[in-house]
Amino acid sequence: METTERKKRDLEVVTDPEKRVFILKPVHKESKKITFYKILAKYIHIECTILEERPQGNYLLEINSLVIAKGDRDDSRIRPPEGTVWITNVKTSKTDIDAGLNNIPTFIKVNFSEYQNKLRHTSDYIKVDVFQSSEDHLNLVRTTGRTLYIEDTQNPESYKAISDDFIDYAEELGDDLKTMMTRFKNKKIVSEMIVPVIYISHDEIGIPIGYIHMQSKSTKFDMGKVMEVKTLAFEMVDRIRESNTMVNSGRFPVLDLSTGGIRVRIDDPQLVNELPRHPGFTFDLFFKMQSPLTVYGLIRSVTKDKENGLYMGIAIAGNSSRQGERKRFLENLNILKKG
Repeated sequence: METTERKKRDLEVVTDPEKRVFILKPVHKESKKITFYKILAKYIHIECTILEERPQGNYLLEINSLVIAKGDRDDSRIRPPEGTVWITNVKTSKTDIDAGLNNIPTFIKVNFSEYQNKLRHTSDYIKVDVFQSSEDHLNLVRTTGRTLYIEDTQNPESYKAISDDFIDYAEELGDDLKTMMTRFKNKKIVSEMIVPVIYISHDEIGIPIGYIHMQSKSTKFDMGKVMEVKTLAFEMVDRIRESNTMVNSGRFPVLDLSTGGIRVRIDDPQLVNELPRHPGFTFDLFFKMQSPLTVYGLIRSVTKDKENGLYMGIAIAGNSSRQGERKRFLENLNILKKG
């Protein structure tokens, strides 16, 4: 099996033969199988050459390289009884959506068109579209992921940011502020807002994919209107994610776990091909006789076996908004420790 570690360990190369024997000796006293992570507090990686194959599945090996982690493991791992801990409802994307937006899927464009039609009577000017234009104000919204809101185009104070979620357009314009005010006045635009539509991928990456642009020539947009449009942007993202999500309901065993992560075996062909392409994924973690914990896991290591099964080391990076999830995870972990 070949393992790919995504988070490099701080390792020490052990070359002294006596030290190698000292490190390995306790393993042979306790078990015929060498499972270093279970025996020692530190991670050990050994590369060997098979010198001779002997009867009954025995081999004579030459140690080519032995490295040991300089630091102790953060926490001990627990091997749960078979069938007691597993993951399911693994969520992945049907189509990858990247920040470059070089290829916008059709279902996103359809979604935007539907919302533009839905909002067409709510403002003097309305456009719901993906980011394509190189116009400075749209580029500013795309690169910052913040809302551009000008309540009164003829009031310089309206160009300042209300909070960190808004663009400080006065600062961006600088000496061109008066020019922009004149431009709005000539076009008879009283109020303007541009709200970004930020897609949250299953890797928990925020990608500004489009915007809702509204202008009024009669009344000023108040904060209530801005929040209403922001809510619509969230609604759009939810619909897009729903259309772009595949859920695999297979049941995959957790081989060991700790306070920070789990190791799981995946044998579904689609997931074996799909998951290694991502930094992480969302799934439900089950302890037997308990309700699930929905978590996001970062993939730390990937190993394929001869049967094309996938062993994955996963660091738990987030959990659902349900109160007490983290506490419940630790409680179940403690029960396994005592058992």
